[in-house]
Amino acid sequence: MATILVIAEGGILLEQLDAALRQLGHTVTLATEWQAGWMLFESTHPNITILSLDFADGAGIELLWKLRAADPEAVVIGLTGDETGGQYRGARELGASVVLQKPFMPADLDQALRQAAPSADSAGPSGGPLASVLVVDDEVPILQLLRKTLEGAGYQVWEALTGHEGLRQVCAQSIDVVITDILMSDMDGLEMIGELHRNFPTIRIIAISGGSKYLDYCSVAKMLGAHETLNKPFELQELLDAVARQVGEISYTDMKTTDPSS
Repeated sequence: MATILVIAEGGILLEQLDAALRQLGHTVTLATEWQAGWMLFESTHPNITILSLDFADGAGIELLWKLRAADPEAVVIGLTGDETGGQYRGARELGASVVLQKPFMPADLDQALRQAAPSADSAGPSGGPLASVLVVDDEVPILQLLRKTLEGAGYQVWEALTGHEGLRQVCAQSIDVVITDILMSDMDGLEMIGELHRNFPTIRIIAISGGSKYLDYCSVAKMLGAHETLNKPFELQELLDAVARQVGEISYTDMKTTDPSS
């Protein structure tokens, strides 16, 4: 179990977080002001810090910057009530491990803790590790929807808002499947697919696209190395089926590699 510092405005959210975390067996320290949270972070060195980004005058984002500057390896989970996506983007750019959109369920918090600081007991039904999926999309609502859907199906999910961030995640984490949007602002999905295909050939790639009357992006994605494509809009079950197929391909390849008769 972990030692967790919660920095959030006083009220029902703080009480619910405290109760939920203690029920999960964690040791919890609370701070209702960001200044007190900073001092506790420096003095207690928690395993995980849960930080509300909704403090007045941008103090939550400023504190996140201070936490990451003091300890670049610090595990920080951000909580945001901002529906514009601005806080989400800012927190991710500053290195927040996970950002949860308020309101959220206790199961969302539990999954965020597992993603931010994976432990040996994070395993699938068979006792083996969960398949790890990276979702790359520059639209925050879509990113959050896909993450929640995949986590609900039992996958360990990482996320990135840009192609460059996605490649950094692939280098830092053990990723089984990448789901990437094709049209993004900094590095388009086609470029990212090409990089993954050249440098990480074992990763399965699913490309998603809104399509274009001028270019069949999904066909181009397959030529560059995507194993499967989905055209927007698609049903969430279609996405889950596609991920299951790609995870199945990984398992089949592993069996062939370890089978001496193959």
